[in-house]
Amino acid sequence: MARKQTRESFWAKVKKTKSCWEWQKSCNNTGYGTVAWDGKTYVAHRVAAYLEGMVDKMEAPKSSRDKTHVLHKCDNRKCCNPKHLFLGSYTDNQLDAYKKIRRTQPKGENHTNAKLTNAQVKEIRERYKAGEMQIPLAKEFNVSQRAISLIIRNETYICN
Repeated sequence: MARKQTRESFWAKVKKTKSCWEWQKSCNNTGYGTVAWDGKTYVAHRVAAYLEGMVDKMEAPKSSRDKTHVLHKCDNRKCCNPKHLFLGSYTDNQLDAYKKIRRTQPKGENHTNAKLTNAQVKEIRERYKAGEMQIPLAKEFNVSQRAISLIIRNETYICN
């Protein structure tokens, strides 16, 4: 029978330094520390937040809009230092990742919502410089005039 997890047994598995307090046991496939507690598995930094009173339950929020997701200031996935943790929504976490350049959005034709290839964008820019008008280009490439305007001003598809 597995031993019951306690506050003391949890913190005994954390290596505390002047900065990050790293989880020393198992990690999931994305690098976050994991801990079994009362027959369920949780990410270690959420358990740390629970033990320190930052959140009311160990379970991750069901809604992405819930503001009780536990995020890292330090970007160290194994860190359980409550001073390095803060609460926010799933969107807050994604925005934090982009701001810190931990995640990047694919550019040009590789973007999920891209409607044009990089070659088409290059052609649009060249034809506009040669004097063609935005609305006919938009109709030909099946995009809005606004999309053409953003392309020729290098506000979108900027990787070309």
